[in-house]
Amino acid sequence: MKKTRLEIFYIVIRILSLALFLSNIIFAIFAKDDSHKSRLIFNTVQSGLMFIFTFFPAYIEKKGNVDIPNFMEIIFVIFCLCHFILGEISDFYINVPHWDSILHTISGSMFAILAFSLIGLLNDSKKVTLSPIFVALFALCFSMAVGACWEIVEFGVDSFFGTNMQRFDNSVTRDPLMGQNALMDTMKDLILDFIGALIICIVGFIGMKTKTNVFHKWQIEKRNKNKEVEE
Repeated sequence: MKKTRLEIFYIVIRILSLALFLSNIIFAIFAKDDSHKSRLIFNTVQSGLMFIFTFFPAYIEKKGNVDIPNFMEIIFVIFCLCHFILGEISDFYINVPHWDSILHTISGSMFAILAFSLIGLLNDSKKVTLSPIFVALFALCFSMAVGACWEIVEFGVDSFFGTNMQRFDNSVTRDPLMGQNALMDTMKDLILDFIGALIICIVGFIGMKTKTNVFHKWQIEKRNKNKEVEE
């Protein structure tokens, strides 16, 4: 069967993730150094999560009976790739300046746009009209809530695997940071999430006030019955 470009994109990413997953398992089995083995196990988890996350858009579309724009799916998968594969496994968070800051700013913007799309979906399906200020505040709070949940995930991973995702240790010397310095990375991430989301919320608010649908290309839509029958 002829594959679409989106399907080929998913196949390539899944093969890459699965190859990394299996190779890290094999190397971890034969690793003799405990520290190296722990790192390989961590890489195995990261590549496994990357593989699982590639199925999220299709799962949401099926369960929610919605259509997600293809470019939104691609952006989501590329963002996961930048985090799990490049950021964590390839140490871009340590070796590439401001990599973490860039991703957090982008993620704040992405989740705010997603919130606008979800509100648009609600408006279309329930015929509900919400004020622009409420929608903007909801988008801001939604994005910040996701950012806060992610920091909890980072804390859990650091506690379980002994990693340094929250940068409470010096990334080079691994000496523990003290006082406010130990909180600096977490708070910086949340602030950048806020800035990214705030920019989108202001743009979205102005667009709603001026009756301009600035995020129409990002709109998640309900599937029509004809498409459901075809599938």
